[in-house]
Amino acid sequence: MAPHHPRLVLMAAALLLLAPSLVMGTLISHDSARNLSWAAQFADQFRAGVLYPRWLPDSFEKLGGPIFYYYPPLGYWLDALLSAATANLLSVSYRLSLSRLLLLWASGLAMYAWLKGEAKSPRAALYGALALMAAPYHLVDHYLRGAYAEFAAYAVLPLVMLAVRHVAERRRFGLMFLAIAYAALSMTHVPTALLVSLTALPMYVLYCGWRLGAMRPATGFFIRCALGGALGLGLAAIYLLPALSLQGWISAEELWIAEHFHIENWYLLPRALRGQLDDLTMITAWAALAYSIAAMGVLTVSVRAGRWRSEEAFWAFVCLLCLLFVAGVFPWFWQLPFSAKVQFPWRLMVVVEFAALTALCQTPWQAGWRGGSAFFIVAIIGLVPAGYELGRVTWLQIDQSMRESDVPRDNKEYLPAGYPQKPDADLADLSLERLEHLPTISCTPTPRICRAVEERFGGLRIEVEGDASAAVVLRRFFFPAWRLDPALAITATPLKLVSFTAPAGRHVWRLKRQALPPEQWGWAISGLSLALLLSALAFSARNRSR
Repeated sequence: MAPHHPRLVLMAAALLLLAPSLVMGTLISHDSARNLSWAAQFADQFRAGVLYPRWLPDSFEKLGGPIFYYYPPLGYWLDALLSAATANLLSVSYRLSLSRLLLLWASGLAMYAWLKGEAKSPRAALYGALALMAAPYHLVDHYLRGAYAEFAAYAVLPLVMLAVRHVAERRRFGLMFLAIAYAALSMTHVPTALLVSLTALPMYVLYCGWRLGAMRPATGFFIRCALGGALGLGLAAIYLLPALSLQGWISAEELWIAEHFHIENWYLLPRALRGQLDDLTMITAWAALAYSIAAMGVLTVSVRAGRWRSEEAFWAFVCLLCLLFVAGVFPWFWQLPFSAKVQFPWRLMVVVEFAALTALCQTPWQAGWRGGSAFFIVAIIGLVPAGYELGRVTWLQIDQSMRESDVPRDNKEYLPAGYPQKPDADLADLSLERLEHLPTISCTPTPRICRAVEERFGGLRIEVEGDASAAVVLRRFFFPAWRLDPALAITATPLKLVSFTAPAGRHVWRLKRQALPPEQWGWAISGLSLALLLSALAFSARNRSR
C-alpha cells in the first residue's frame, strides 16, 4: 500500500530532527562560525545583484578573502535565495537553520525518488528515506561538525544514482538528468563528489552495464554515461575551473600539511584499537559496525535466495567495501590521485549510509532466509550506542549554544599564499595581529592627500596628491582579480597586501575586482554545456512531437 502524502511525512521528520536548531538558531559546532560569516556575506552580495559572489570582503577582519573562488557555492545559493525570498527578515542564524531544514527535506525526497523504483514497496521506500534523514553521520554533519556543504551533498547523491538508472533504462531525458545531477554534486561538496566518483558511481555504472547483458547496449550505455559526466563537469566549470587553476594564490597547503589533516591518522580501525575514539569517531564507529552487520545480512539473504546478482547484493557489497576503506584496511585507496586530499576517511560515510539503506530497502526479506532477520535486529541494536552518543553530543552543543555565542572565523587555507604565519600555530590562529590596527590606506612618503573611501563589497575610492611618487599600501589582501581604474600596476607587500606606486600629482583611482581568465573560461564552458543541454532537450522534444 502506498503511503499517504510522503512529502508531508518527510517534512514532519525534518522538522522533528532539526527542532533544536529551528528553535535556537544555528548551534555552535565545528564549522558554525565560518558558516554564519560566509552565508551572511554571500547573501548580502546576492541580494545586491552579484549572482555569484566569490570575494568575501568582511573575512579576515575585513582584509577580504577569495573564499568562493574555491568553495562550492550551491548550498550557499540556496541560503541566498531564501534570504531574498524572506526579504532578509530572518537573522542569519535562523535562516541558515531553515536552509538546513530544506536540505534535509530534499535529501528525504531524493532518497524516496531513488528507492521507490526498486524498493519492494512504496512504504519501504518511505522508511528508507526517513532512515537516511535520521542516519547518524548525516546528523553528525549537522549537530557536531556543522559541515553545511557535506550536509547538502546528501540531497544530491540519490539523484546522481537515479540518473544513472534512467540512462540504463534509456529514458528520454536520462543523459541530461545525469549531467545536471553530477554538476550539482560537484558544486555542492568536492570531497564527496570525488569519493562518489571513485566508488559508488563507477561501480554502479559498471553494474548496470553488466546487467544489460549484450556488449552493444552496454557499450552505448557506457558512452552515454561518459557524455553525461563530461557535460556535468562542463556545467560545473564556472566553479571548478577557477577553483582548480587558482590554487597557487592561497595557502592551500594548510589543508594537507597540518598533522590534523593527515588522512592516515583518521583510519577508523587503528583508532579504535588504540582507544582514540573521540565523539565523532565513536559515533562513526558504532554506525559503521551496524551498517556492516546489516550489509552482511543482506548478502546472506540474497545468496540463499539465489539473488547474488541482484541490486541489493550490489549495494551491500558497495557498503562493505566503503566501510573497509573507512576503517583503513585498504590504505592504498587513500593514495590514489586526490583521494588523500579529502582529509578524513569517514567522509565516505555519506556513501556508506546511502548504500546500506538502499540494500536494506531492496531486499525481499520474506523470500529469503528467516534467520537473516537476526542480522537486521543486531544492526538495529548496534545503532543504539551511536544514537546515544549522538544525543549526548547534541545536548552538549545545545548547552554550549545557550551559554556562548559564535565569533566569525575564517579558514587558514584561504589566506594569501606566502602570508607569514607563526611557526606551529594551530588551525584557529590566523596570525593577523600585525594587521589589526593597519589603516585602510598608508602612503610613504606622506603626501598632501592620502585617503581611501570604502565602497561596496571591498572596493575602494583612492585619492593621492603629492609632489613626488609615493608607495601606497591598502588594507586589502592581495589577489590577482584586483584592478585599479585607471589602470596601474598592483603588487603584493611581504604581508600580502595590495600595493602600488602613485606618481606625482593628484590622482583618483578605484580599486575593483575583475573576472580572471579562468572565470571567463569557466563561464564560457558552462555556457556551451548549457547550450548543448538545451539543444538536446529541444531535439528530444521535437522528436517526441512527431
